[in-house]
Amino acid sequence: MKIAIAQMSTRAGDFERTVERMVDYARRAADTGADLVVFPSPALCGTTPVAFGDREGFLLDLAESLTRLSEEAACPCLVPVLSDIEGAPMSEALLLSEGDVVPVRLSAYLESMAGSEASDDEDAAASPLPELEFAGARLGIAFTYEDLDDYDDYDYDVDVIVFLSSYGFATDDVSSALGTSLAEGRFPVDAETTGAWIVGVGPVGCYGDQVFCGSSFVLSPWGELAAQAPGLEEALLVCDVDPSSEGPLESPLTPEVYDAPLTTWGALTLGLRETVARQGCSDVCVLVDPDLCSLLVATLAVDALGPTHVHALVLQTGEREADEATAELVRNLRLPEHNVERADARGESDPTLARDLAEVRLAALARHSGALALGSWDKTALALEAPVGVGAARLMPLGDLYRSDVVALAHLRNTISPVIPAQADVSLPAEGLAGLDELASAETRLMFVDLVLSSYLEWEQSLSDIVSEHGHAALVASVLERLHAVEPLRADCGMQIALSSKTLAEARGPQGLAWRDRPRKDSERLDEKAFSTLVQEDANDEDDDESAASAAYRREKDVHDLLGYLRDFSLGGGLSSSGAPGEGGGRHGSSGGSSQPFWQGPFSEN
Repeated sequence: MKIAIAQMSTRAGDFERTVERMVDYARRAADTGADLVVFPSPALCGTTPVAFGDREGFLLDLAESLTRLSEEAACPCLVPVLSDIEGAPMSEALLLSEGDVVPVRLSAYLESMAGSEASDDEDAAASPLPELEFAGARLGIAFTYEDLDDYDDYDYDVDVIVFLSSYGFATDDVSSALGTSLAEGRFPVDAETTGAWIVGVGPVGCYGDQVFCGSSFVLSPWGELAAQAPGLEEALLVCDVDPSSEGPLESPLTPEVYDAPLTTWGALTLGLRETVARQGCSDVCVLVDPDLCSLLVATLAVDALGPTHVHALVLQTGEREADEATAELVRNLRLPEHNVERADARGESDPTLARDLAEVRLAALARHSGALALGSWDKTALALEAPVGVGAARLMPLGDLYRSDVVALAHLRNTISPVIPAQADVSLPAEGLAGLDELASAETRLMFVDLVLSSYLEWEQSLSDIVSEHGHAALVASVLERLHAVEPLRADCGMQIALSSKTLAEARGPQGLAWRDRPRKDSERLDEKAFSTLVQEDANDEDDDESAASAAYRREKDVHDLLGYLRDFSLGGGLSSSGAPGEGGGRHGSSGGSSQPFWQGPFSEN
C-alpha cells in the first residue's frame, strides 16, 4: 500500500478554496501511484465546532464540498471532519473512494451495535474504533492518545493506524511535535506495542489559538522511521507501507534530536504571523523597554514579519544601562528609523503613570499605523500579577509561556544571532511571596515558582503533592494563593497563542470560591490513614468488636470514596477521553509522552 499525507495549511471553513487545494493534492498523490491520500484533522472544519445557530448552514455547505471532492479527487481520500454530540466536539473521518463517502467512526459504532445485539455482549458497543479493509491492508483511525492506547489494549487487528492529530504544539507535551520529537515521544512505543505501522498526520498553521507544526511521519511496526515531512511548512509525503514486511527497512531515516526551545520559537513565529494576518493586519507595534520579555517580543515580531513590518515605541527612562539596552536592540534588529518612535519618561516621577502614558502612545501608534499592538506579559506574570493601569495590547505572544521559558528562548535566539542585549532585565513577578527567601539565587527562585505553577496548572497536582515532591510548603502555598487571588483581575488581557496543554483561561476556577487548599500532613491523607488503621487492626486482631476509631475511619473512608468517584466523573474519568488528574491535563490528556518544562530547572522529582 502506498499512502500519501497532504501536510497542508488551510483556513477553517474556507470550503471552496480548501477543496480546490485538496483536489490538487489528490492529483499529485495519484501521480505518485498512491492508494490513499490523508488530510490533516482541522483542514476543513478547524478545531472548534461552530455555534448552534450556524450549524445547519455550516453542515450543508460542508456536505456540498465533500460531494465535490468525492467527484473530482483523482485518488481515494481520508478526510477528517468535526461535529459535536450534545455540545461536545466529535471527530470523524470520511473515506472518499469511487464516489462513495463512508464515515469510518460511525460505521465502526454501528457494526459494534449490530454485533452486540446479535451476541448479547454489552461490552462490544462500549467505544469501538475503526477497522476497515482498504488496498490490501487493515486500517485503524486514531484521533487521540487514548485511541492509540486502546488499539494496543484491546483486540484490534489492524496493519496501519492513521493518527489524525488534533493536538496543537504544547511545550509540556513532547509528542505534540510529532516527527520532530520521535526520539523522545510516544509513537515508536505505539508502533511496537500495536505491531502496526503508525502514520502521523500533522497540520500546519494556526487554528483557533493553537499552533500546529506539521512534521508528519510514517513509522514501521518495529519502530524504524520510514518517512518524515519537514516541520512548519506544507508538504506532500508519500511512503510505501507493507503489512507483510517484518523488517528491517532498507533505508530507515534517523530521528532528529528534539530541540524544545527551537521548536517553540518556530511555533511562536508561525503563530504570530498567522494571528496577525487573521486580524487583517500586516504590521505590529510593540513598546520596547529594558525588560527581557519586551525585548524578546520585538525580536519575535521581526523574525515573524520582517523589520519593515514592526513599529517600535522605545521607552526612555533616563537610566543609562536601560536606555542603552533598548537602543542596542533597535540597532541589532535593523528597524527602519521611520518605524521607531520614542516615549520620554525621564521627567515623570511616578513610574506607573509613565508606563500608562507610554501605553496610550502605543495605542495611538497602532491606530495611526494600522498595526496590531503586542504586549509583553508572560504566563508567570499573568498568573501572579494583577494587570493594572492602561493596556494597549491586543495580543500577548508570550502569554502562555512561563518566565523561565522566556529566558531559555532568549538564550536560544542569541545563539542564532546575538541581538538581545546582555543587560536585559529579568525579574520575578510578585517578589513578596512568603518563603521566597529560602531560595538563594534569583534564577532558582524563578524556576521554582514556575515549577509550582506548571505542576498545578498543566500537571494538575494538588498543593500537598507539590509540597511532598519539592518541599518549601510556605512558598508553594503562597504561589497558589496568589494565583487564585489574581484570577478575577485577569479577565481581559488580550489574545494569546496557546503553547501549553492548559492556558490560564482554561484553568480558571469557579468565581467567588472562598475555599483554599492547604498543605496536608501525611497523617491526614487517605493512604497513610489506611495503613495506620490496618496496623492497628492487626495489633488488636483478637478483638471482634470494631473500635470506635476504626469505625470512624471507615465512615470517613466511605465519604472519601464517594468524593473520589465524583471527582473522577467531573474530571472525565471513564466518561471522556481526558487524562486522570495528576498526570497532565488540558487538551492533550495524560498519555502524550509529556515532559517537564524545557528549561530544566534544578528541582528533581525527589
